[in-house]
Amino acid sequence: MVERPPPAPPPGRPLVRIEEAGLGPDAQVRLVVSGVTDLSRLQRAWASSGATLEIQGQRLRATSSVQALARAAGRALPAQEASALEESLRTATDSWPGPARPLPLPSGRALALDARPAVVGVINVTDDSFSDGGRLYPERHPDAAVAWGRGLLAEGADMLDIGGESTRPGSRGVPEEEEARRTLPVLERLAADGAVCSVDTRKPGIARAAMAAGAQVINDVSGARDPALLEAAAETGAAYVLMHMRGTPADMQRLTGYDDVVAEVYEFLAAGLERCVSAGIPVDRVLVDPGIGFAKTAEHNLTLLRSLRQLRGLGSGVFVGASRKSFLGALTAADPDEPVPVEDRLEASLACAALAVAGGVAMIRVHDVAATVRTARVARAITTGQQDWPQLVTES
Repeated sequence: MVERPPPAPPPGRPLVRIEEAGLGPDAQVRLVVSGVTDLSRLQRAWASSGATLEIQGQRLRATSSVQALARAAGRALPAQEASALEESLRTATDSWPGPARPLPLPSGRALALDARPAVVGVINVTDDSFSDGGRLYPERHPDAAVAWGRGLLAEGADMLDIGGESTRPGSRGVPEEEEARRTLPVLERLAADGAVCSVDTRKPGIARAAMAAGAQVINDVSGARDPALLEAAAETGAAYVLMHMRGTPADMQRLTGYDDVVAEVYEFLAAGLERCVSAGIPVDRVLVDPGIGFAKTAEHNLTLLRSLRQLRGLGSGVFVGASRKSFLGALTAADPDEPVPVEDRLEASLACAALAVAGGVAMIRVHDVAATVRTARVARAITTGQQDWPQLVTES
């Protein structure tokens, strides 16, 4: 049975999300405003510009120009609220067409995500992950996982995402000691090779130990809900992936009730970014992830994948992982009751990767690195006209 969580509170500050944008400051733009104390007052002031407006719950949808919104905010809202709305509007409009920002790393290096999207290779050091659990663990641990990671680097991975706890739907957590035993020896050896590594964990202790072992990024699927994990990221200088999530992997697929999945994910990530900054993580070190497959139905996943460019309006690079996930197996099956097996979901995963590149994402998390690199190169060449594939690791 699907459960609908209590409605999320509105954003703590005015928030603008662009759904579709034209060119130039006077171009017509479809956008959504939330987190405003008096939507009706803003609507009345905005309507005088000829904007098409509709209040839907706690959000105001409009077709307008960004200048008309800024003028209306100045007339209708208190000065501090108007200023915050204009700041969100500037962030959204600046982020829509431009490249992602470079990602600073604690090693003193950076990933030049303004040059091209990064391909992140998955290393599951588990016995129960949905795609490849048991392939790299427990046999020949840690040699099998280290060899696998080196192979992904040879195929063109820009970063390796190492996880020791499955987060597939219905999975249960593992003790911290076991997660450490799985991940740290692998991470330490690959980092010593010079690889940029992220640790996929929800545990502050694992995050700190991984950073000490050479990790550069903390990939947190729990949605920035643990202040201790944010504190670990801030104190270690880690880059941080903030993912949308409801519940836990054990119960998340019962929590798939949304009125507007894109709006709710966007607002959740905006609130998470505020928590990150308050905890001391600079905003330029944070990536946002819509959480494909986490508390989402297949339709939600597809809607979010169509909307990746909208998420760029938060001002952070977008991180996305759809590779081999179950909705692709059902979508491509001749019989929906008999999903395509995990090992046969390559073409579906590559379609997601190509559309992610077209949507301006910063990082794509995948199992099939070589094929994804080839796909991403073509997608980037089509969408930008740039046929090169520059090295991403730079000295910051």
